[in-house]
Amino acid sequence: MNNSAKTNAFRVRELTWLAALIALQIILSKLTVGTSIVKVGFGFIATGLIGYYFGPIKATIAGMLTDIIANVVFPDPAGFFWGFTLSAGIAGFIYGLVLFQKKITFWRVLLVVTLIVVIINMFFTTLWISMMGAVPFSKLFLIRLPKELITLPIQTIILWLVLAWVDRSKFRRIN
Repeated sequence: MNNSAKTNAFRVRELTWLAALIALQIILSKLTVGTSIVKVGFGFIATGLIGYYFGPIKATIAGMLTDIIANVVFPDPAGFFWGFTLSAGIAGFIYGLVLFQKKITFWRVLLVVTLIVVIINMFFTTLWISMMGAVPFSKLFLIRLPKELITLPIQTIILWLVLAWVDRSKFRRIN
C-alpha cells in the first residue's frame, strides 16, 4: 500500500471513529439518572473519549458540531443558543488539552472534570441560563453550586473507570 493510500485509510478510520463518538455523545447526553434536583447525564463520557483520542482542536470542532447536530435532531423547547455551542467547543478543548496523549491517572481525570465543572458548568452554563432567563447570575450560581458539587465526584469516578479501561485495552489507539 502506498503512502497516499495509508494516509487516506487513516483519515477514513479517524473520521469514522469521530462520527461514532459524536453519535454516542448525543445519545448519552439524553440518558440521565437522578431527580429533577440532581440529574447526572452521561454525555461527558463520549466528550472525554473524543478529547483523549483526537486532541484539543478536533475535540473543539467535534463538541461544537455535536451541539448543533443534537439541537437539529432533538430540538430543545427553550430553543437554540450559540452560547451552549461555544461551551461545548471549550469543553472539548479542555478534555483534549488535559487527556490527549497523556497517561491516564485518577488525578488527571479529577483535574479535567474539575475544570469542566468550574469553567463550563458553573461559569458559562450559569451565564447562558442567566442571559436567557433574565435571572441574576449570582442567584443562579448559588442554586447550581450544590448540584455541581454532587456530580463532580460521580463524573470523575465514571470517566476515570472508562478511560483507565480504554488506556489498558486494545482500543488505546484508533489508528
